[in-house]
Amino acid sequence: MKILPIIALTLFMSGCANAQSTITTTKLKISGEPLPAIRHITDMKVSGDTLMFVCEREDGHGQRFLRRALISLTDNIINVSSDIGRLEDGYYASYMPYPFISDNGAISVIGQDDCEIYSIINDTSLIRTGQYLLDGNSTLPFPISQYVQDIFMTGPDKFIFIVREPKGGRQFAMTADLTSDKIDTIRQICISPELQAWMPNAGELAYSAKYNRLAFAYKLHPIIELSGTDGKTIRSVKIGEETFNPKTLQEADIDELNSLHTVDITYTPNYIYALYWGFKYADNMQSKPTIIKLDWDGKIISRYPDSNGPIYRISAVNDSTLIGWNGKNFIFINL
Repeated sequence: MKILPIIALTLFMSGCANAQSTITTTKLKISGEPLPAIRHITDMKVSGDTLMFVCEREDGHGQRFLRRALISLTDNIINVSSDIGRLEDGYYASYMPYPFISDNGAISVIGQDDCEIYSIINDTSLIRTGQYLLDGNSTLPFPISQYVQDIFMTGPDKFIFIVREPKGGRQFAMTADLTSDKIDTIRQICISPELQAWMPNAGELAYSAKYNRLAFAYKLHPIIELSGTDGKTIRSVKIGEETFNPKTLQEADIDELNSLHTVDITYTPNYIYALYWGFKYADNMQSKPTIIKLDWDGKIISRYPDSNGPIYRISAVNDSTLIGWNGKNFIFINL
């Protein structure tokens, strides 16, 4: 199987794509509740002085846990809450909580596996709103799974999100209008016509309300695609060299057999930040990541190589400060 040649995409290489800048990283001190034994951070969101993070624990058996942390930039401290959504009987309101930023800047939560929407009350309680991103009343253009990711609220009861077809099918960026229960397609997320299933097209989505644009960064391909909410491609940006091996499509551990390119993406109203590896997960302790800063036109502003160790997740605080997770600690990343 051949992958569509990169030249067949509308690629854009910025004139300053090779510009490099130094970064400084600072370990954050933890106050409040101590961190549990974290296996993976699966998502981080920052709004104002609040960080929300979702983690899998060493003893969690695949369950995902949500916590809130208040950020102090001046003291390099984050004050961490206890688990959000834990009930008095020890059960949880949601076992796959996913935080999203509402159109008013508040952080809400959706059940990633059942699409139920919650409000956060008193910092640690999840309260049902009676709304679902997808439910039995939704008008769908074709069958889709209820597993959703990369959710953005664009207005009252209006959302953009990524969803998949059942049984390993295709993936799409879609919109939802909860007032009419209507789901519409923005575009298919697909690197080439020859790679239709969602797995080789996995990645992360960012959305800019300021520019009304989407940016999708592929994990297994060195491409970031910018498009409008009408689905039209604005620009495809090549940020590395293609490494994907189509023969690995026959294997279950496709992620482990290929180099990973963008492993996380975050954004501000003005910029996109891609956490770029370009190496396999097994090499993450020896190899060093690069943070690539782009504007919403797809112009690469700068590359920030990091020489201090692994980074697995990032979330933007402002245009020059990110919070990262290095596998053991949260860190400030000053660009």
